[in-house]
Amino acid sequence: MPDKDLPRTLHKVLHKVKEAISGLAANREPVRIISHYDADGLCAAGILCKTFLRRNIPFHATIAHTLDASVMGAVQCKSYPWVIFSDMGSSSLDLVEKLDSHVVVVDHHEPLRESKKVVQLNAHIWGIDGAFEACGSTLALAVAIALDEANWDLAGIAFAGAIGDRQHVGGWKGYNSELLAVAEKGGHIRTRKGLALEGPDTGKALSESNEPFFRGISGNQTASAALVKEAGIDPATPLENLSDADTSALASMLILHLLKHGTPEEFASGVIMDRHWIQGFEADASELSAVVNACGRLGQEDLGLAVCLGGSNALEEGRLVRQQYRAQIMKGMLELQAKGVQKKRNIQYFYADNAQMAGAFAALVMNFLFPGNLATIALSRSGDSIKISARGTRALLAKGVDLAKACRKAAQGSGGVGGGHNIASGATIPLGSEMGFLEQLDAAVGAQQSPSK
Repeated sequence: MPDKDLPRTLHKVLHKVKEAISGLAANREPVRIISHYDADGLCAAGILCKTFLRRNIPFHATIAHTLDASVMGAVQCKSYPWVIFSDMGSSSLDLVEKLDSHVVVVDHHEPLRESKKVVQLNAHIWGIDGAFEACGSTLALAVAIALDEANWDLAGIAFAGAIGDRQHVGGWKGYNSELLAVAEKGGHIRTRKGLALEGPDTGKALSESNEPFFRGISGNQTASAALVKEAGIDPATPLENLSDADTSALASMLILHLLKHGTPEEFASGVIMDRHWIQGFEADASELSAVVNACGRLGQEDLGLAVCLGGSNALEEGRLVRQQYRAQIMKGMLELQAKGVQKKRNIQYFYADNAQMAGAFAALVMNFLFPGNLATIALSRSGDSIKISARGTRALLAKGVDLAKACRKAAQGSGGVGGGHNIASGATIPLGSEMGFLEQLDAAVGAQQSPSK
């Protein structure tokens, strides 16, 4: 697509990306890719790997949970002319700057600072909100397009990553919205409305739903069937056979159910969602996101990457992993529904058995199970450390809450490290320091909220 036809923000981003990676495009030198293990990170890695495969640029991809000394040591042990960090790196500049390579960081997390040594393709540096308007995979798409405009066909993978970071909630915004408009115009993505449910029939789709999670209905086949019948629908009806009237009636009942149990309107209205069908995939972006996320969370990052690359049978294998993941999420949510959570003045918290799934539980608990005005914190043990996943709401942001700053401050006071987004952040702290961390975090979140609000 000619530059003159691109929206202003997208044009500016692509121009800066082209300048930053001109050497890589010209020389086809070996590239080391380090990317995060969640849906956004895996989709970003998939886009970059696919791009380099198409240009015959040799690469070595590594999927990491965090950037620490061990990961950086593995990168340093073999010299690469180029190292690209995707969906991570801006919060770890002190480590990244030590590499003796051309280093590019493709990230949407708030950077520690600007860097004279590292090229940061970071949304925040361009005045784009990395929490809501751009993610690692949509920025990776900018890299792909800058190298070759034929890579617009990777747009669907980028939006699967963005959905994994929940940037679609409330509608696409800013840079993401511009990207989607161009991708739809080019025929790479087709969008149509649908229910946020998946399953062999309507009754089972509702009973197996964990996002949205319907308190008293999810995990309960009898209650699910009763609600579907109340909407005038046979629970055995396949979702694709529902009429527009049936879809509307069921959606209205489900939205009312969520609102009744305190779910914020922006998440309740997500019962009806845009489904973005991807050219070249037998899946829409929401399903692709869920499959890739499940692979990452259950330790099968290589399969998640293969799904993004379109590997033979990878999508079907990934769907089986997703079934396992959904079952674990449902089990955990039903346990939390029964046990409840602990509350302080400004936060609520609980313990999760699996550190890799803690963030998902925190978001679901906050939005659907115990919604309210409290930031939600999941704690999980990982060796001699405690991993923290913190989630907030837009209402809390409007009051001045910034979880990235709060987690960083509380973690530093507990001998650990923290950071992330204002609405979704995390930390790693020493085992045994969690109670002190929670006290400091509760105080920090409270101090951020203006008394006038």
